[in-house]
Amino acid sequence: MAKKRHNGKPQNVTKNSIRPKAPKAGSWSNPKTQKLIMQVSLVSVLAQILFYLYSEFIGGYPIIKYMFLSEGRFDDLKNGILQNQYFFAPQLLDIKGFASVASPPMISLWQFYGVFVKSESAAIISIILTFLVLVLIIWLITKNVYVTVLLATLHPILFTFARGNPDMWVIILLGISGVGFIRDKNWLVAIAFGLMSALKFPYLLFGVIFLMKKDFKNLALQIAVTAAAFLLPLNARPWGAIEQIKVFNGIVAKYYDGYVVGDGGMLFNVSFFGLEKPLLYLIYGSNLDSISKAHDVAITALTLQLILLIVLSVILLAVPIYYELKNKDLIGKSLERAKEMELYLVFFLFLAVIECLYPQVAAEYRLAQLVVIIALLFKVKSGFLENRWNLVVLTLILLPKHFMVISFPSGVANIVTVSSLITPLLLVLLAIRIQGYLSKGSFYSPFIKFLTPSKIQA
Repeated sequence: MAKKRHNGKPQNVTKNSIRPKAPKAGSWSNPKTQKLIMQVSLVSVLAQILFYLYSEFIGGYPIIKYMFLSEGRFDDLKNGILQNQYFFAPQLLDIKGFASVASPPMISLWQFYGVFVKSESAAIISIILTFLVLVLIIWLITKNVYVTVLLATLHPILFTFARGNPDMWVIILLGISGVGFIRDKNWLVAIAFGLMSALKFPYLLFGVIFLMKKDFKNLALQIAVTAAAFLLPLNARPWGAIEQIKVFNGIVAKYYDGYVVGDGGMLFNVSFFGLEKPLLYLIYGSNLDSISKAHDVAITALTLQLILLIVLSVILLAVPIYYELKNKDLIGKSLERAKEMELYLVFFLFLAVIECLYPQVAAEYRLAQLVVIIALLFKVKSGFLENRWNLVVLTLILLPKHFMVISFPSGVANIVTVSSLITPLLLVLLAIRIQGYLSKGSFYSPFIKFLTPSKIQA
């Protein structure tokens, strides 16, 4: 025990009495954190503008023209309205090249827009109104005008709305689910997750949150909503539901052939497969002289993806196990409510990163969900955002990286940009950093308790 003089008199000072107090859950440990986040956000927006201009006027893929100025703007919305007006009619399989994968609720929403969208001006107005709904949700989450503006103008958000992609509805539901989670309304979270999952099946992964919380009631609600939202629209058609599901499966198969084995999904892909496939094309080089050779490379890339995803999964699982076994006294430790919520939102971000990395095709629209979850982390003053390197990695992921184009033999494979090579690696780095943060916060402690022998815990 050390002694310290105070007013000329020695005072007993124990080791615990000189230890700095831990910050309260739900508050920044550093009062300058918000200022740092604002600075990094502002720099990212400025860098985004520079990358846009560079890609448009100096080199790379002309992203501004593609998003805002070409005849193809809002194509996902316009094509969705036009191509899917017959729902899953059997004759769709006879249309050569038709591979527009859409779930029944997605088509229902397109048809709803189709009631109003009769011209280019109407399409623009509908997109703007949908965008304003998202802006409102982000503002309700952050209650900060500057943060709302900075987040709502990041590239993945603009890219999603400039294309009129269905992910614009998904990220709105994602924001609603986040609000429900923060306010302890898990039934609302389950409904939002269910609707998201019905729109795009990969979002079923978010149900893992209910598994972690052992909230099987709301997991069942999510699954029920997914099934209902997917199946109910099929019952209002002249074709039987089973027949329509067969048509849906046939279209998915055509999509897989054109966008995964083929190259339709290469240009804006941010998944692991989006990294592996162009790398193999580059390795094959001059031997890549026919479409059949490109297909062979694609099959090899799919095999490589399976192996690498298994390796990555092992690494991501090993991180928390390593931390927990290193600090055995933390195994099974319970967390205070506010801190637990913050860690679950960081885990939410982790699942969103997996949503980007693991599918064969995950375009830049998928990155928009990261932006909404960042708003939620800002709301709860998450310590994850206090780390400067975490902010840097997030910024690099969300920046447009189309300033360099990699071309392949004409007619054999589509071009890709450097974004396809850089973004997946950054996402892997972010996933590892998230796992480290969660492990240090004892997030996995209650779950590791059931996986480790009692002797190790002791």
